[in-house]
Amino acid sequence: QNVTVPASQFSRLNPQGCLLASNIQPSLGQTLVLYGEPVGTPEEDRKLANACVDAFFQGSDQKPQFMASGQLFGSPIFAYDNGKEKPTEQCHLLVCLNRHPETLKLVEKTSLSFFNLLCCRSKILFAYHEARWCYRETRGLYGQLEQEVTDFKELATQRDTRLEQLKQKLTEMPSKTFDYAVYLRDLEDHKTAIATNAENYDYWLEKIRESSLKDDNIEFLANFLNQRTKLFQRQIQTNLNYLKPGQQLFDQMLGSIRGIVETEQAQQEKRLERWIASVGIGLAVSGISSQTAAKPVESIITQLYPKQSLDCPKAGVTPCLIYSVVFVLFHVGFGFITALIFGRIMDRGGK
Repeated sequence: QNVTVPASQFSRLNPQGCLLASNIQPSLGQTLVLYGEPVGTPEEDRKLANACVDAFFQGSDQKPQFMASGQLFGSPIFAYDNGKEKPTEQCHLLVCLNRHPETLKLVEKTSLSFFNLLCCRSKILFAYHEARWCYRETRGLYGQLEQEVTDFKELATQRDTRLEQLKQKLTEMPSKTFDYAVYLRDLEDHKTAIATNAENYDYWLEKIRESSLKDDNIEFLANFLNQRTKLFQRQIQTNLNYLKPGQQLFDQMLGSIRGIVETEQAQQEKRLERWIASVGIGLAVSGISSQTAAKPVESIITQLYPKQSLDCPKAGVTPCLIYSVVFVLFHVGFGFITALIFGRIMDRGGK
């Protein structure tokens, strides 16, 4: 036997807020459906629906706000939403007041279509939330990489430390550019997910319409598809259009850094090779000159000290020591000058 109860009794359906999103943490959001058979006049239906919502969320600050109304299977239906973006905080509420003898039968007939429709709705909202998160993360990376571009331009005037700083950037930047590319890919995936679920939403909406009565009005369900979903898709595409050029810029900068590092390292290696070659030539020339028959050092010392014998060790410690020092300095100096000349020649030839 049916019993008439006041709308305030709806609070018993949600004791201590056990069905609130904050308690159940729904991963894809939440849709609640309240059903009742009103005893008042149709003009009071909106007021009755509001009273049911007030009672259900009694003592809570998470009460959703009225969004739209319509007519489903001959009975009024009211939609409420708290407007939260985060899935675990979302609450979507439908209040259906039975005023037609066919309502229950048609609801039962289309229950699967309704269930799938609401699932598609939740998936669309979830994908958009994830897309917004990806955008914020990518935007943060965009700011960091823009600073890298500015720093890169300033390195042109810091030749002494430029190579080491470029190597440091070459170590840090690839991970950032990789994360940037991953976020862009995820944005594309979320855009595709919204488009796919929008098609499914439209399919199940048509299934519901097939069972609708002549005077039914479920435009509020179609508006979610035609307005909010399309807005989500446009927003994601706008974000992609804004962020994609940044990926190309950062890839080019990374390539430029690699090119500069490779070029400067190659130049350093060439300079080292030339230096080694010059030293080798100098040592070779020094060794050859020390073995020449002309003995230029002995000739010079003999001319400077004609009475001094150079027959070591008979000549004594001092003459022999002077001879040895001058001998070494002469040939080393000769080799050094030769190495310097050849080094200059190789430097000019390498330019």
